[in-house]
Amino acid sequence: MNKKVLGIYISVAMAVVLSAVAVIVAYVSAQSSDEKVFEDNINKVVEMRVSNDNTTFAYGTGCFIDSVGTILTNKHMVFSEILNAQYSVIQVRLPTEEDFVDVEVLRISNDSDLAAVKINRIKTQFFKINANTKDGQEVFTIGNPNGFGLSFSKGNISSKLRNVVYNGTSTQAMQTSLIINEGNSGGPVFNSKGQLLGVVSFRMKDSSMEVLQGVTFAVPGFKIKEFLNTL
Repeated sequence: MNKKVLGIYISVAMAVVLSAVAVIVAYVSAQSSDEKVFEDNINKVVEMRVSNDNTTFAYGTGCFIDSVGTILTNKHMVFSEILNAQYSVIQVRLPTEEDFVDVEVLRISNDSDLAAVKINRIKTQFFKINANTKDGQEVFTIGNPNGFGLSFSKGNISSKLRNVVYNGTSTQAMQTSLIINEGNSGGPVFNSKGQLLGVVSFRMKDSSMEVLQGVTFAVPGFKIKEFLNTL
């Protein structure tokens, strides 16, 4: 084999190796980036549980929106539409604590699936709100699926704003591909910068009332801002 041909083989081999290294580095970087997003935001999120008899609980999620213990969640995590009344027991648990604590209900929205509650804490880590979103944007959520504890997942914004009919009522919502389950209600939809883009609200069901996985709707950032302006 002459030197010219050998040189070509070496160049091709090096290109293949460099490409493989680049793919590995990109994969590791992506994994590390996801881990950092989780670590940077986990302490901004709380588990929630609600009850009317203090024995049977429904589970959900909330997120801090200031440094003095104010938590944003869903209206349906605070107010029972079936009973047309506020739950008698509403509690949260922080990632750094073992016990659930009672909350004070500050406000329940009349126009969207939002509520604000508060606990006696200071220097809480919190989400800043960003109402600017784009279709296809990567998003993350941390929630309490099925009451198993805080869990992390990611997806994309399928549509930053859709007019959707849910429970017989027309509403404006952000559609995402996030996989969520019972207990994710009230959880944050946020970007890699840790900015709150929306709050998980409901899932879509088909004509057989089966949940369509990956078709998730959240209260969008602009509605969150409108709600918080009323506090």
